[in-house]
Amino acid sequence: MLYEKLCRLAVKTPFFNRLGTRKENRELTRAVHFLAPLATLTPEGVMTGGYLYGFLAFVAVFSVLYLFQIGIVLSVPLALMFSVVVYYIFVQYPISAMNSYRLGLAEEADLVYEQFILVFQSGGTIFDAIEMIAQSGHPFLSLVFQKMLGDIRRGTPPETCLREFAMNQPSDDIRRYFTAILTSLEQKTDLLEALSGESFDADMSLRQKNLELESRLLVVAALATYLPIIFTLAVALGGHATNPVILLIAPLFIAITYVLSRRFSKQFSAYFDRPRDTSVVGPTQREIMNEYEEFLNFLMLLGERLSYGDTLEVSLAEIREDLEPEIGRVVDVALRGIYQERISSVEALERASQAALGQRVSNMFRIISAMCEVSAQDAGERLTKIATRLVKRSALAKERDSIIAAQRMKVYLLTFTSAGVLGMLASLSPFLFLGALLSGGFTVAPEVLSVIEVAPLLIALAITTFSTGYLNTRMVGGARPLLVAVVNMLLFWTSFMASSGLMGIRLY
Repeated sequence: MLYEKLCRLAVKTPFFNRLGTRKENRELTRAVHFLAPLATLTPEGVMTGGYLYGFLAFVAVFSVLYLFQIGIVLSVPLALMFSVVVYYIFVQYPISAMNSYRLGLAEEADLVYEQFILVFQSGGTIFDAIEMIAQSGHPFLSLVFQKMLGDIRRGTPPETCLREFAMNQPSDDIRRYFTAILTSLEQKTDLLEALSGESFDADMSLRQKNLELESRLLVVAALATYLPIIFTLAVALGGHATNPVILLIAPLFIAITYVLSRRFSKQFSAYFDRPRDTSVVGPTQREIMNEYEEFLNFLMLLGERLSYGDTLEVSLAEIREDLEPEIGRVVDVALRGIYQERISSVEALERASQAALGQRVSNMFRIISAMCEVSAQDAGERLTKIATRLVKRSALAKERDSIIAAQRMKVYLLTFTSAGVLGMLASLSPFLFLGALLSGGFTVAPEVLSVIEVAPLLIALAITTFSTGYLNTRMVGGARPLLVAVVNMLLFWTSFMASSGLMGIRLY
């Protein structure tokens, strides 16, 4: 991890390493403890790095401004401002990283809590619950619990591990749950049952994200569509429309649009599943949502069958005919493994987990397997409760989906409008060279009046409009993203050809 290496390097730097020990930051200390499974950091190393790299940023910016003969009166404030920004970003990185896990922890908190109750109900200990959760595939918590197992083997009591983690993480739900677990003395108590199903952090975060959703969505779409317009205008004014180097801008714009759309996708709120495959050709939001909705129905059916006393293998076979194709194909993977290949239910559900589109569905298949290993009947009761809760909460996720659907047309209009404007700007590019305009000419580059000569700009913009149409459509869960991408590119080309014809630009 680069950040970890930078901190270690800073600690070895004379003078600055003494500055790093002068200030104590409780939030930073907490973040460092929380990130211990991912990186070996110390509060002193982070503070030292902030001072060191802030100073180096000041020296670098001041030197560059000095080389460009910028006056000291302007250079010093600019360099200081940049230095402060670098210091703040470096010091706040562990805290920001910890807070970014808050929603993910809240999403998994209730499931982890149910696993603790199930183990206690079956006569197990805190160690047994930690071992189960470590093997359940929770995105971050399983990694933390695996580290706990190592600490326990080295002599640390399980209760101490749970208590330290609860105090050094950002989720109030986790802290509340683990406090109740530690006070229950490994018994299924009324307190544990009373807290079961409460997940305030996740619900509050979901509502906050939904309130911010419309503005976030339009900002991402606007940046992805208007940046190419600004670039095209700059290229035209600079007289670079014929430069083949412009072709390199197409991959850059594709990367920017991809990062913006993926960043939006990663902001999926609680109880709305995230894609397990995060590549460009991964599943759409609509496909993931459909799978998650059908999975909830599957969870209710499975919980009922298990609570009647059926085994996991029998329950899966009995409920298969009642499942829709979205989740039926995943269950079929498990059934083939159990009844045709004669493998264990644990291995069969692991294969089903790998066939799921969403992360949450994938993890839940592993949890079902772990729960049934302890007690299938008790697991059925817990799964029924979990399913009932998740069905109620899915209404909030559907609210998010309805907000996205309401903004879908705006995103389409932004995408198509930008394609048309890009086409007109591309046709104007031979006439907008600023140097010739200032010298008194209007048709700036009279020798550049054919489509072929501005081909680098056209190819770059055509690729950009195609990728923007595709990624924006996937971002809002629209149907037929490839068709929208082709239409967007054709709209760009039509706008360019129509404008070129009106302005007398040769087509060859």
